[in-house]
Amino acid sequence: MNQLQRLFQYQGCNVRVVMLNGEPWFVLKDVCEILELGQVAGVKRRLSEDVISNHPLQTAGGLQQMTVINEDGLYDVVLESRKPEAKAFRKWITSEVLPTIRKTGSYFIEQSPMVQEYLSWDEEQRAIAYFKEKREHRIAKEQLAIAAPKAEMFDVIASSKNSQPIGSVAKSFNWGRNKMFKFLRNQKVLMKSNEPYQAYIERGYFVVRQVPVAVGDGTINRTQTLVTAKGIDFIGRLLKNNGLLA
Repeated sequence: MNQLQRLFQYQGCNVRVVMLNGEPWFVLKDVCEILELGQVAGVKRRLSEDVISNHPLQTAGGLQQMTVINEDGLYDVVLESRKPEAKAFRKWITSEVLPTIRKTGSYFIEQSPMVQEYLSWDEEQRAIAYFKEKREHRIAKEQLAIAAPKAEMFDVIASSKNSQPIGSVAKSFNWGRNKMFKFLRNQKVLMKSNEPYQAYIERGYFVVRQVPVAVGDGTINRTQTLVTAKGIDFIGRLLKNNGLLA
């Protein structure tokens, strides 16, 4: 298990990152201080169990157990902040911190001989390796796209079993359907078309599928958005954080 600790600076504030199983986890205390969210315990209670963990970190006061959050958890915390700085902080994470971690090889196991070799390269060699990886990733993505229709249909069937239309979710919160759509658009979760932004689909909150509808002598496909169990929990937390749910 990789437990390499990294330290980043955001406008004079520390942002500590620890690598667990090859993935970056952020110290919740640091994020809360930057976004001015108050007590860590209160923020922690509002997060899903799958995005938080406890990890021992070396501090000025010695080894301490710290609450850390993964990338999904980080985005959930950013959504809680009403501070204009939240958007700039998220951009800094996605445009500087994560690319830096990937570029320096920290997504790999620290003891790996391949990583040791990578870290010994100069900047030009690292750049070549980075763009080669991006090209190979693009090629692999194109190859997967060939099989996408069948795979997508399977995923929709599998993931839709416990998913619900947004209207049904709204009713479970004693809200009207249109009111819920408007709220999610205002929260930048849904686009003007009432379809979710890709980031929220990738995080497992929504499933978008094509539903055939009879029109005249033929059929047309219409887009339907379903909310997963994880998405219902996410919407509930959004409502609560905005003072709209007891």
